[in-house]
Amino acid sequence: MAKWEPVKKVIPWLLLAVMVLYVVTGLGITQFRTIETLTFGLLSKNLSFRIHDNLLIPFLILLIVHICLPYILRRIIMNRG
Repeated sequence: MAKWEPVKKVIPWLLLAVMVLYVVTGLGITQFRTIETLTFGLLSKNLSFRIHDNLLIPFLILLIVHICLPYILRRIIMNRG
């Protein structure tokens, strides 16, 4: 069980980072003047849209893994024991 501990800790943090980036880039699309000002011009509307568009699949994968990981680990442990 100890070898799965890093995975159990990393997945939620990765999901949180992707969620925050997803929200910020979404705001960068809709409220681009504010986000461009807050990021000192680093996150333009075009860049926000490209990042936001490319984050959907990683977000869904991380969300599914986050939800299913306890059940998968329980199955692995039960099969070994």
